[in-house]
Amino acid sequence: MRSIDKFFETEITIFGVTITLFDLFFFTIIACLGLYFRLSLYDIASGDYTLAFADWMRECHEAGGFAYLGIKPGVSDASTFDYNCMFQYVIVILHYIGGGIDDMYLVKTVSVIFDYVAAITIMRIAYNVTAGSVRKSLMAFAAVMFLPSVVLNSAAWAQNDSIFTSFILLSLLSVIKGKDNRAFIYLALSYSFKQQAIFFMPFIIIMWLKNRIKIRYILWVPVVHVAAMIPCAIAGRSWADLLGIYGKQVTMFSRLSMNYPSIYTIIASDLSKDVRKIIISAGTMATVIIMGMIAYYSYKKKFEITTRFMITLVIFTAEVCCFCLPAMHERYGYLPEILTVVYALFSYKRMPICAALQVITMITYSRFLFGSTVLSLWPLTCAMLVIILIIGYDLYLQMNVPEKSTEIVND
Repeated sequence: MRSIDKFFETEITIFGVTITLFDLFFFTIIACLGLYFRLSLYDIASGDYTLAFADWMRECHEAGGFAYLGIKPGVSDASTFDYNCMFQYVIVILHYIGGGIDDMYLVKTVSVIFDYVAAITIMRIAYNVTAGSVRKSLMAFAAVMFLPSVVLNSAAWAQNDSIFTSFILLSLLSVIKGKDNRAFIYLALSYSFKQQAIFFMPFIIIMWLKNRIKIRYILWVPVVHVAAMIPCAIAGRSWADLLGIYGKQVTMFSRLSMNYPSIYTIIASDLSKDVRKIIISAGTMATVIIMGMIAYYSYKKKFEITTRFMITLVIFTAEVCCFCLPAMHERYGYLPEILTVVYALFSYKRMPICAALQVITMITYSRFLFGSTVLSLWPLTCAMLVIILIIGYDLYLQMNVPEKSTEIVND
């Protein structure tokens, strides 16, 4: 037994981090079990796949691959206007990979690959915010690999929220490490995949106001966004059509809540479309005002910007955006939900926040994926409000710590 223990405790260095063989063994086992878990859900055909992704893949096959990029959305049932060009490139690549593999498996595999990117990035963030704790970092990796919201999103739903979230997490890691240029490149890539990357912008603005990042690098966002459209433009799409993708996406939905437990679940659902449009406009403006108030208070308050504060701020502002903005889907809480894994590492008292968000997500996901009966979302709205208030109070307490205090990783 001693020889086995000695073997497992053998230290190796990977990318400058010293770990034991047992750590590597644990990482490998979790990675393999995470893949097996996801493969077991591959045969679930969600409504989003059947009504959207399957049509997009079919249209790409019929166009012969690259020519698919030049097809103007709306000419058939396979309309791609609510997604940006980056995911269309993924579809074209999958067309050429083919090899007799079912299209649904191919689409899901792309998202699963980014599940691993997200989990490894969370592990790296955890390593940075826990003063180099390998044990806690590996536990964070394991948690993300088996989070219901992560596994169901990719392996069952065939959705791709792990892609844009992975780039946001890489951006956050770069901010933590003081690499501003890289942070905005990752943010630009995230935004080029999905518009929901804007949930990260309140954090960026506050970090700029607190002189933690250089805002000039934000020019990467329009540069990458426009550059990503060039292949589609070459294929025949007009620039007006390409630049208007996100604008059309904003006006695509008129329901106040798209199954997300937001404040709008308490408003009657039988309102006329014109009334809903007014509420959507007012709700969007109200959210901007709330974010402005948070930014103003953060700017005027003198306190130390710790890594714990950064993590808490991203979670809080992203959750407030999802809660206050109209027409939010249940999947839009993906970023704060995955980040609460790191948040829970700071103290066992924060673990219930991570667990509660997963319970809420399981209910809303199951309602869509499996047809589970949920009579009303307002109880979940109440629970979400309590969670936001708890995180907000924690953020407030961190902002009232003297500016030159020592950061406490475990409290």
